[in-house]
Amino acid sequence: MKIDYEYLSKIRRAVALYTNKKTSNILDGDFHSLHRGRSMEFDDLKEYMIGDDVHDIDWKSSSRMGTILVRRYMTDRRHNVMFICDRGSKMQGDTAAAEAKKELMLMTFGTLAYIVGRNGADYAMAYPGEGSSYISYFKSGTDHLEKLLYDYESKITSDVDHTIVDTLTEVLNTVRKKMIIFLLTDIEGLSMLSEGVIRSVASNHDLLIINVEDAFLTGDNVFDTELSRYERFFLSHSKALHEEEVRQREAIIGNASEICKRNRAALMTLSSEEDIIGRTVDLLERYRNGYYG
Repeated sequence: MKIDYEYLSKIRRAVALYTNKKTSNILDGDFHSLHRGRSMEFDDLKEYMIGDDVHDIDWKSSSRMGTILVRRYMTDRRHNVMFICDRGSKMQGDTAAAEAKKELMLMTFGTLAYIVGRNGADYAMAYPGEGSSYISYFKSGTDHLEKLLYDYESKITSDVDHTIVDTLTEVLNTVRKKMIIFLLTDIEGLSMLSEGVIRSVASNHDLLIINVEDAFLTGDNVFDTELSRYERFFLSHSKALHEEEVRQREAIIGNASEICKRNRAALMTLSSEEDIIGRTVDLLERYRNGYYG
């Protein structure tokens, strides 16, 4: 079984185009998932933050620099990057930029997995299933990416009884590694993320959430993927309904953003393939600089 190589060729072209403009080493910098500790080889100094071990404070350097600095120690272990991706018939719709939602999910996962693999990380994928979630092993390389893309493409639009939160919980209970977790979902998935769920992830892992923005339910030629029909004109062109939809979306995203800020996680919204790399690089830079939410 072979995947349509269009995905891989598009990914390679996008990455090659971007790396001509700016580095794509998106894993540079601080991550909780890279093990650190006093028994390991010295790496460098950084400014003290709440949660750092006070035993790692370098008092001489702190006195010289006029700010509290802590020593960092790094192992030679690779990053483990987990992609947790949503699925269901809702993926048959479009994004707010009028692109196919399914294609954007596949390209977002594929592009980021391709880049982190080139950066020396091992990556895995998880998504909701029937009775339990699908969770792959950690590996890198084109063959691994091909298989994950093929399997996900074949299941992405099928409804299941598990939710994205069930999968997130199952990953935490199953995988015994420190991870950078990319959670790829939509507005429905965001609405399911409680404070407790995000806290349980972000306390031990790096959590970065990508919201694939749905097309609005109001406007011209609105197609209902659940009922398999175009929406009635008087509903799709209702100003009051559109305003309420905007209000509800803003409330869900605002609530998720506030939870992320309180728990040191990061969130962004994506609606177009051309923005995948640039927006993700910005998200990671913001996260590493302590700007959460």
